Amino acid sequence: MFDLTDEEVLFNLEYNLAYQVALGLDLDEASCCQKTLHNFRVKLIQSQADVLVFRSLTDRIVAGLGVNAGKQRLDSTHILSNIARLTRLSLFCETIRTFLCSLQKSWSSKFDTIPASLRRRYLRDDGRETRFGDVASREAPRRLAVCARDVWRLVDRFRGDSKVRRMQVYGFLKRLLEEQCEIVTAPVAGVENDADASEPGVPVTVKKPEDVRSDSLQTPHDPDVTYSGHKGKGYEVQVAETLGNGEVPEIITHVDVTRLCDSDEQATIPVVESLVERGIQPQEMVADAAFGSTANVMACQDLGTELVAPVSGHVADRVDDEEVRKEDFLVDPTGENKSVCPAFHVAVREEWDADRRTIRCYFEGATCNRCELGERCSVRRLKDGTRVLTTTDRSALLEERRFYEQTDEFRERYAQRAGIEATNPELKRRHGLGRIRTRGVARVRPAVYLKSVACNIKRMVTYLAERAAATEPTATMATAGGRVDERVTRSKSCRSPQGDQLREISTVRLEHGFFPGESRFVFNILQGRGAL
Repeated sequence: MFDLTDEEVLFNLEYNLAYQVALGLDLDEASCCQKTLHNFRVKLIQSQADVLVFRSLTDRIVAGLGVNAGKQRLDSTHILSNIARLTRLSLFCETIRTFLCSLQKSWSSKFDTIPASLRRRYLRDDGRETRFGDVASREAPRRLAVCARDVWRLVDRFRGDSKVRRMQVYGFLKRLLEEQCEIVTAPVAGVENDADASEPGVPVTVKKPEDVRSDSLQTPHDPDVTYSGHKGKGYEVQVAETLGNGEVPEIITHVDVTRLCDSDEQATIPVVESLVERGIQPQEMVADAAFGSTANVMACQDLGTELVAPVSGHVADRVDDEEVRKEDFLVDPTGENKSVCPAFHVAVREEWDADRRTIRCYFEGATCNRCELGERCSVRRLKDGTRVLTTTDRSALLEERRFYEQTDEFRERYAQRAGIEATNPELKRRHGLGRIRTRGVARVRPAVYLKSVACNIKRMVTYLAERAAATEPTATMATAGGRVDERVTRSKSCRSPQGDQLREISTVRLEHGFFPGESRFVFNILQGRGAL
């Protein structure tokens, strides 16, 4: 909740009375060593108990506060693990340095077989990085070519060594070679003034930046990190929360960590399916255009949720402004209402092909002959004059969404999505979600789940504390001028935010009984007296 380091957590647990009271611990129980905390985190990751904690506590908060989960909103936010943002040249240099350090530590004899000139380009005698990757931008392409050749040399040198091949960092070298470099037929040697000009050429060149995939290796210290041209490097977190609950706080109902290189479109259905599984499915889910593909809208309809989102992209320009196209017809993809043409004539018959998911709408020939738009209508005409519009349920839904998007009702409903833009910075600034202290998706995911449930607990505690303060009885105080009534309130000006929240948690835990066993359960795990 307070984005503390391990050392800060252990210190506050042992010496801060507010933490002990909030967790319901006696003085003789409030101690824990660093190794125990490490082992607990390992168990947490292996058992995925972080998901269980988030879901169980969130579901109890929703039920306990009477939060209506019928309407929810969905968004994604970019986060970073504990990594440095490397340039392409720095990525090569750091990956090679990491491999050399690991090899020197594990098998110094194998390390010594590498030419000293190559080793010194990336690794100092004390193990620190060199300045080989710190050059002006105009010199970077030449240095990058040298790095690519060095990666090939290292991979090729240990290709037949089974022990080195099992090293994770050797796998990073191979991945870097495959993703960032191109193997050619003729050897390429360094030119004059290149760092490897005196060494034999190797058959490798550097790929163009546009040819490198966005899911390529971004750092050897966190291989799960990917890249987005819009947001940079890191992870994506999908966040869903309730909306429209008035004074009752909105609760985060779903979080998940996804790859930054993936589209939000791919995350929509898993979010809704998870909410359905937990029994808090929304009838209405509001999201931005990135989530709202027509395929997702149809899939959400099948699950029983209406996805309210604008249509991405734009309508193609008309060649002829006066031409009546099939996109101008209103076709109900559900089949509940009859199709209508731009002249407001209703179809006399409709045929649905469930296998091919096509719709055929028939318009009476006599009516079309009298229509003032008849000459400009591009819909197919049969011999008897009947006009037949052929479309698909997906195309019909797309046009229906574009029409609905122009209405005031849609704008009013979609405006509610903006509220989640305050939740993302709250998670990042108040709970440290923007920069996670760990690396790797296996460790980042528990941090995201636990920070999110901490946010929910904080919102619940704040709401209950404010409600209790509003209904608190007044205390009678004696003054020199007589007796006056004054509400008993605590001064927030002289107390820290952490202290206030811990006191509120203690009060809620004791008076409302929302979580009578969770803190004790977690602490028993820390002490080795329980199993996840």
